[in-house]
Amino acid sequence: MLCACDIGNSRIKTGIFTDSQLTELLFFTDIKSLVEYFLSHPVDYIAISSVVPVKQNKLAVEIKKHLHKEPFVINHQKTFNLRLNYDSLKSLGVDRVCSLEGAFFLYKQNHESLPEREFILSIDFGTATTINIIKPPAEFIGGIIAPGPKMMLRSLQNHTAQLPKVNPEHYSTLISQDTKSSIASGVINSTAGLIEKLLNHLYVQYNARDLNIYITGGNAEYMIPHFDFEFIYEKALVLYGIKAIFEKNKQKAGSDRNLH
Repeated sequence: MLCACDIGNSRIKTGIFTDSQLTELLFFTDIKSLVEYFLSHPVDYIAISSVVPVKQNKLAVEIKKHLHKEPFVINHQKTFNLRLNYDSLKSLGVDRVCSLEGAFFLYKQNHESLPEREFILSIDFGTATTINIIKPPAEFIGGIIAPGPKMMLRSLQNHTAQLPKVNPEHYSTLISQDTKSSIASGVINSTAGLIEKLLNHLYVQYNARDLNIYITGGNAEYMIPHFDFEFIYEKALVLYGIKAIFEKNKQKAGSDRNLH
């Protein structure tokens, strides 16, 4: 039994995998609650991905102290299923890698390989919006990072004198007739337009025949109604990626004695 932990800026998303199946999806707001869960629900292995180093280190210490296990922590020294073609690899967030690995893992469940001129995209609507691209046969070629919808709304609120506080639920129509819905429209449609431009770029500049798009993230619910392309929504996309990376390194080691 594997527990995959995705430590984000606001919460810890946790998945329990039993016999390669995701059997539980849990959310924790603090490390103490997660460790208490481990104490009452023993697992064989714990794998961690984090964009918050302080929280990652604290969780690793608590796991060693209370569970006497060495967690598998994903970093750039691990072995991946994808070739990472990225100029500044050390600056590449492991959450992006796990999102990509999750998309590739789910795609491979139904396909033997990624054909020529087909691409896989993972789009994560979190604090930031990240779009990541895989080209055949299994190569990450880069992507886009933009402020997430709520971050854009907070920026407008904090840096303008008279604009009201707005949330994505204020969206009404593309062309809006009040200030709150106008702001919401600007934020939602700027994000949707960015994605549409990228998809068009792949079709025109890369001669793409098909795009396999996987969407995840806490802000996805605000964006999904505004897309007219096909996609798969998966809450646990990053967790599937953590599992895929864990299994890849377990196989490479030839033994699980160092993977806990």
